[in-house]
Amino acid sequence: MEDINGQLTGHQFLLPAEIIVEILSRLSVKSLCRFRCVSKPWRSLITNTKFIALHARKALEDKEVFLRRRRVIFNNVKLCGLYSMDLDEFLNHANNHDGLVTATELDFFRNEFHADDQKHGPPFVPFIYSCNNLLLCSANCGGLYLVNPATREMKKVPRTPLWRPNIRPVILLSLCGFGFDYSNNEYKVVDGKIYYDCIVFSVYRLKTDAWRQIECHSYNFGSCFQGIFLNGAIHWLAGKAGVPHSRVIATFLLADEEFSEIQLPPIAHTSLAILSVFRDCLCITLRDTDHTFYEFWVMKEYRVNKSWTKMVSMPYTTILSHISFSTKSHDLMVYKNSLVMYDFKKESGRKLQIRDMPEVGNCVGVYVEGLFPLIDHAREGQDRSTST
Repeated sequence: MEDINGQLTGHQFLLPAEIIVEILSRLSVKSLCRFRCVSKPWRSLITNTKFIALHARKALEDKEVFLRRRRVIFNNVKLCGLYSMDLDEFLNHANNHDGLVTATELDFFRNEFHADDQKHGPPFVPFIYSCNNLLLCSANCGGLYLVNPATREMKKVPRTPLWRPNIRPVILLSLCGFGFDYSNNEYKVVDGKIYYDCIVFSVYRLKTDAWRQIECHSYNFGSCFQGIFLNGAIHWLAGKAGVPHSRVIATFLLADEEFSEIQLPPIAHTSLAILSVFRDCLCITLRDTDHTFYEFWVMKEYRVNKSWTKMVSMPYTTILSHISFSTKSHDLMVYKNSLVMYDFKKESGRKLQIRDMPEVGNCVGVYVEGLFPLIDHAREGQDRSTST
């Protein structure tokens, strides 16, 4: 049956099938992974694509479910690992006597890459981007990997094709972006290669496991290689080709796979700009030319240039990076190698002390635990049966 309740039809349970589905859709990924062993009907239900979508939708509709599944993730260069922590649980329980938040290593990264990384250096796997349920990571041994940290499932992304095979171009800069196409319900990776004479973008679709070439000649991307995902699009700071000293936000819409642009706040003569996300809004940090202070601006209405609003100005020595994690009163920020819960109204913050970890690395993000599959097990079964 197409109805996910039908997965349980014909079996004797104490509760109606629709009630069981409703209960299961609110549970953690860890519990559901265990419950797949209860019976064949339960396994069939929990791996059903409609149930997976229902489970993800609960985190959007129910704030309590969302907070139970939200995780902060970061890397640590010295410890050569990737770590996750339930910051909501820590903040909501004042009986934490020592005031230390606990981070748990995602050790399956280390186990997966240990053998290969021995040839290329320490077994360190930094994550690059987080989006919804998944991470986009890189390994010392080379290549990009899509990872579901909740189900511990990984998938290597095929190498970007060489679209110019007849010459040996010198790549000046590589861009990268990762996001979710809500129109097709699929994750996409965007890879940009900047050559002397052109920019070539490639888009990887998880559903097809293939790349598609897209050329872009309108922008100069400078040194801004990290794409920021928001509202179904990936954003980079860029200059307009042929327009000296110009600066805009180049926007790549994943649904249409086309570029557009957003204007920056009405501030000129800045030598540094950092693009990020603040409470589901684009934000930008601008530093003055004398390196004495910086300003933090937020676009309160997406793509409405007049909605740019200056939040705060601060001395340059206290510059903060913004992470898409917030509570009613505080926002998670990165100051140097530390995490800080900052109150913009009071312009004050407190440093988070992580147990057995003096500092965090250069990648900090947020993901929501989910069941999103990276491997089509049904297709794998068909391939195995065909090969035999």
